[in-house]
Amino acid sequence: MTDVMLPILRDTKDPHYRYKMPKLTARIEGSGNGIRTVITNMTAIAKALGRPPAYPTKYFGCELGAQIAMNNEIYVVNGSHDEAKLINLLYGFIRKFVLCTKCNNPETSLSVTSNQTIRQKCIACGHEAIINKAIHKLTTYIINHPPDNPSGGAADAKSKGGKSGKSEKKSKKGGSSSNGNNSPTNTGQLIEGGDQNGVANDDFDDFDDFDENQFTSDEYNKRMREICDGFSSGMYMNDMKKESGNLFFMLVKEKKEKNLLLDAAVQKELLEEAKRLDIKDKSVLVLSELLFTENIIEEIKKYKNLFLRFCYENKKAQKYLLGGFEKLVGDVYKDKLLNNAVKVLKQFYDEEILDEEVIIEWSAKESKKYVSKEMSRKIHEKVAPLIKWLKEAEEESDEDDDEEESKSKPVAVKSSAAKPQPQAQQQKRQESVESDQDDDDLDVDFSHRVSGIQVQTVKPAAAVAPVNAGSNASDDAQDDLDIDNI
Repeated sequence: MTDVMLPILRDTKDPHYRYKMPKLTARIEGSGNGIRTVITNMTAIAKALGRPPAYPTKYFGCELGAQIAMNNEIYVVNGSHDEAKLINLLYGFIRKFVLCTKCNNPETSLSVTSNQTIRQKCIACGHEAIINKAIHKLTTYIINHPPDNPSGGAADAKSKGGKSGKSEKKSKKGGSSSNGNNSPTNTGQLIEGGDQNGVANDDFDDFDDFDENQFTSDEYNKRMREICDGFSSGMYMNDMKKESGNLFFMLVKEKKEKNLLLDAAVQKELLEEAKRLDIKDKSVLVLSELLFTENIIEEIKKYKNLFLRFCYENKKAQKYLLGGFEKLVGDVYKDKLLNNAVKVLKQFYDEEILDEEVIIEWSAKESKKYVSKEMSRKIHEKVAPLIKWLKEAEEESDEDDDEEESKSKPVAVKSSAAKPQPQAQQQKRQESVESDQDDDDLDVDFSHRVSGIQVQTVKPAAAVAPVNAGSNASDDAQDDLDIDNI
């Protein structure tokens, strides 16, 4: 039966796209603690991609947090993993280590330079780039096991049959193992944590910082506790989230350049990718950077559905979006948007992207997280009429609710409920502290991205008159502003 072929470039709409790879197939073997997933056609997939099969296999192990084994062209990932999950991960590998960053062509080759950097060259367009070591843990493995076909690529692999890297070359030269079966070592019997005879395997030293000879269950549990402690303290998370932010940025940028962001399927794909990268809430900052210019009022309408997918009933995402709003109107497009901050914020409210409760909560505190304290105060002053209008509307709604409750509840109960108890006030203060802690996380995770917003010179879609144009309006004049006419 002919293998099912998939395009190497995911979601391409070109019916004549010629770069294909076999659809990944896998089978589950064993049970209990010994269950494992065997990738039955990894060699064919790697040949189509022009990469050693050890690379995507190791990528799977890193992404899934699982041990891998490569033995006589049999590629195994410990645990039970369905094909759909592995295919999704394979496309992640392709995006990072196969596709050209300029033309998205898979005809690329990797080489490791003398100064331990990974260079990628595109045979199709000639573009050369250096793969950042921080992009993925796999880069360390590639540096230690460089490919043997620096002039190859996806197309070259078809003609040459593909080569699997120095690690496999070593396996051909290697001697017999201690069991006398003449089975190859190194890539021929790569099992993380040492081979079956207890011989130390230095191919994975860069991934495990303890002695493979001591890979006992006690040592393994100890190492897992150390890793968990590191994640709990945030030691590892910062770099991971920065990497996730960069990956999401590149994905959104690619979809924007292809004018695909209004497609519902693409919007769902972006949402799922943000969830997978564990940045669903903070991803609205990346969207703000890429999608908003000085014509933000029109752009809010244009990308309403996309932002609703991330912000609907999601207060955290809305808070981060307000941070992006502050950055745009108070820094990037300050000259164009500061005087129109109230109109921009009301547009977010009118499109139901930002909830009334979240806006009022944000207005209660000036923050220097995205802009200076002074600029934050100016922004709050500009939007004060909208905040006043929202609060009055909320009070009227509360009064109506209280009147209905008074018909069925004693007055004493209403009075008691109206005045917050000390315990409730303490809980509210605690929530505020936790909220501040979330904002502190942002400074680590996305400040490199938000502060890197580039000013784009764009022709305004329509002239937007400043709120206080032609006069130095007083605070009283701002309070009298008719919000319904904005």
